[in-house]
Amino acid sequence: MTKAVAAKPRKAGRALIEIAEAEGITITYENVYPGSVFIEKILKARHKPLYSAEFPKSKKPSILEPFSNVDDVYLKRATKGSLEYDALQSIKESESAEQEKARECAPITDRSYVERSDFTVQDLYNDIVSLMEWNSIATYLMRLLIFGNSALTTYTDCLDWDYYRVERKKFRNCRYRYCLNMFPIEGDNIRGDDAKRSDSRYCCEICRKSAFDSEERFKKHGSYLPVYYYVEQTSEYIGDEARLREVAKSIDVIDSRSVKGNATSPIKGNRRRKSLEQHEFKPFLTVNIATGKVEYASENPLMLYRGH
Repeated sequence: MTKAVAAKPRKAGRALIEIAEAEGITITYENVYPGSVFIEKILKARHKPLYSAEFPKSKKPSILEPFSNVDDVYLKRATKGSLEYDALQSIKESESAEQEKARECAPITDRSYVERSDFTVQDLYNDIVSLMEWNSIATYLMRLLIFGNSALTTYTDCLDWDYYRVERKKFRNCRYRYCLNMFPIEGDNIRGDDAKRSDSRYCCEICRKSAFDSEERFKKHGSYLPVYYYVEQTSEYIGDEARLREVAKSIDVIDSRSVKGNATSPIKGNRRRKSLEQHEFKPFLTVNIATGKVEYASENPLMLYRGH
C-alpha cells in the first residue's frame, strides 16, 4: 500500500508564483496552483523594458512583473485549454454579445453624426452678412468723399436684410440627412459657384448615393446610421489594426530626428520597391519573328521571311 503524502504547507504573505520560484518549482498552473485544471506554462513577457530616469527600475522587482506584461500577440497564440486562452475567449464572447445587443437596439438616427459640412448655412449667413457690412461701410465712405463732413450724420449700422433674403433664396440645403452643405441653384450667387438645377435635392452625386444607401440600411437594420457608428469594434480587431499600421520606435530615435527637424510618424511606411532592371527594348515586325517561329532574313521589311 502507498501512503498518502500530505501537501507541504506554504508560507503565507507571498504570491504562489514567488513561493514556487523560491522553491525551484517549474512555474506551471498545475505546480503553482494545486488542483488547477490548467496544465500549460504561464506565459511570460518577451520584450525587454527600457528603464530611464522617468521610469526607473525597481530595486526589488516583483517576480509577478514578467507575467503581467505579456504582449497581446502571444496572448492570442496561447494554447487551447490554458487560462490565457479561456480568458481571451471570454472577452470575445462578452464583446460579441455587446455587439449583438447594439445591432438589436440600433438607433434610428443621431443628429450628432455628420458626414459632410464643407459649406453650412452658418457659413452662408456669415458670407452674406459680411458682404452687407462691407457694402454699408463702402457707401458711407463714398458719401464722406463726395459730401465731406456733412455726410457724418448719414451713418447707420442698419443692414439691408432684403438683400439677405434675396441671396439666401439662391441657395438650398442638401436633402441627405447627414450632410449640412448648401449649394447654389442660381448662377448670380455671392460665391460665384456654378448653379445646379432648380429641382436638385443633393449637393453632389456622393450624397445622392449615400441617401440611397441610408434608406437601404433602414430597411435592413432599422437604422439610417452606418453599422460601424453604433457597433463598437472588438479589442482584438482594434489591436490588430494598430499593429498593422503602427510601429514602436525608441525615444532616442524620436529625439534625434526631432533635433534635426524631422517628425517621426508612428504609421508604418510602405516599403520602397526595388527599381526594375533596365532591359534593352527590341522591336519586332510580327509576333512570329518575336517568338522565333520565323527568322528575319533581310533588313528590308518588304523581303520575305524564312521559316524554320
